Amino acid sequence: MIDLLPLILKAGLAASVVVAATMTAERSGPFWGALITSLPVSIGPIYVVMAMEASARFISQGLLSSLATNVSTICFLVAAALAATRAGPAATLVLAILTWIAATALIYQVAWSPLYASLLNVAAVVAALVILHQWVRPGGAVPAPRRWFDLPLRALLVGSLTVLVALTSEALGPKYSGILAITPIVFISTTIVLLKRLGGPATAATLSRAVLPIAGFGLGLLVAHLATARFGSTFGLASGLATALGYSGCLAVWHLRRTGQCLKR
Repeated sequence: MIDLLPLILKAGLAASVVVAATMTAERSGPFWGALITSLPVSIGPIYVVMAMEASARFISQGLLSSLATNVSTICFLVAAALAATRAGPAATLVLAILTWIAATALIYQVAWSPLYASLLNVAAVVAALVILHQWVRPGGAVPAPRRWFDLPLRALLVGSLTVLVALTSEALGPKYSGILAITPIVFISTTIVLLKRLGGPATAATLSRAVLPIAGFGLGLLVAHLATARFGSTFGLASGLATALGYSGCLAVWHLRRTGQCLKR
């Protein structure tokens, strides 16, 4: 039986982390915004809550399901980035969510191994980069006044998902729990806020630049899956987090060096 008070506190912590990340994303430009929103600020606390109640085997299987479903998040990013400058905010969000659901439904039909789930992620990243390079229309930001519900909306989305996954994971099983845990709540809330705050072109720029960081997110899930199966949930989740953060750190250094070289020229 899950103790509701600690669960609510953990959900509040998860929501606070996501709110802080998306607030920073709004102010730091497309690359840094994409990097920040691609960190495991939502799925990490969810898996920590799950690990307190479930076995390492359950968590490992859930992570494998999340790894395969990470491809659906890439599909979400592509759909949202393409639609952001071609459709209204509501249509953009609906199209992206429906794309995620359709991709997830197809992925669910296959019993994925770590190897094939990883190869699927690589193929999805390559295809996404090609599509976005050809058809996305990024641009500058057109700031709009902040609405009172922006922060509460983000907090409510993430906190609710954390509670939902923790309360239903035993009944759902590891496969469904892994899918539910990786639902792109951060990107959904970020898309809503950026479309309202900065406009379609800036939203497209941020979401299209999130594809490469999401590859590191997938790598972290793979490491967490393998390490959890062998060494337990604590070590496995910590290893996955370290991998994702290390990958993001490498991207940040690469971006800073590239930016510095451009400034020197």
